[in-house]
Amino acid sequence: MKIVVAGGTGFVGGYITRALLDAGHEVTVLSRRGSTEGRPLLAGATATAADVTDRASLNGKLDGADAVVGVVQFPNYPAEVPRKGLTFDNYDRGGTEALLAEAKKAGVSRYVYLSGAGADPSSPKTWYRAKGLAEAAVRASGIDHCVLRPSWAYGPEDKALNKFVMIARFSPIVPRIGVRPQLLQPVLVDDIALAATRIFERDAWGKTLEIGGPDVITMDGVIRTMLKVMGKHRLVVPVPVVLPKLAMAPLTLLPSPPMTPGGIEFAVQDAVVETAEMEATLDVHPVPLEEGLSTYLSPA
Repeated sequence: MKIVVAGGTGFVGGYITRALLDAGHEVTVLSRRGSTEGRPLLAGATATAADVTDRASLNGKLDGADAVVGVVQFPNYPAEVPRKGLTFDNYDRGGTEALLAEAKKAGVSRYVYLSGAGADPSSPKTWYRAKGLAEAAVRASGIDHCVLRPSWAYGPEDKALNKFVMIARFSPIVPRIGVRPQLLQPVLVDDIALAATRIFERDAWGKTLEIGGPDVITMDGVIRTMLKVMGKHRLVVPVPVVLPKLAMAPLTLLPSPPMTPGGIEFAVQDAVVETAEMEATLDVHPVPLEEGLSTYLSPA
């Protein structure tokens, strides 16, 4: 099958591309850069350049494709920069609508959308709302589709857990933003990629499937499990959310702020999902956190 992975150079998109290639599909990665250079993970994929926020750039880019996997994230994710158009709404909702329009024009028959835990078109949170509206557009498109909602994804190239890894290597203290317990269901990126591939193998069309690991665990528990795998003994210190929000506020004036108060709010949300239907439909059973971390972290 000829599959276009929109956002295939990103963290999750790259692993999905690899899994689809390994399953024998012909994969084209669609990204702003239009190149797989420097990404050995994407060896065997072709590349094409397009920006999902610029509909003209998508013209003809899906011609000949049997399916599209939409897993686009905006540059600077998750720190929105509205003045530059870098928002969840522009990329998740608007980008998905643009891809769907081009897919229908090109005669694409299958569409997989990588959403997220908590997606809700009526949510006051911009990230949940944008993903919920994107899901609604996918369901209304008339294209055979599947929505996959991952919980908190981790792996060798993630931008969340690996920050704690770097801190733990050099500091006796690991700060954790937020005082309240943040509940997560960490899922290894390889398992997300396997699930995306199984959607095609199991014809799981018309479904919304949630995927998360077997551990429902607090962020403190995630960090302590990480430290155990690394063989490190560190003090995990909670930091009230208001402090980093205040610290990040001036950075919003920068052209590309590394973080914003909104990005911090996004980072401390719960991410718990219901995986029973996904496991029954796709026969994917995500590994526990410690096992997943052990595949790429080692004592040092």
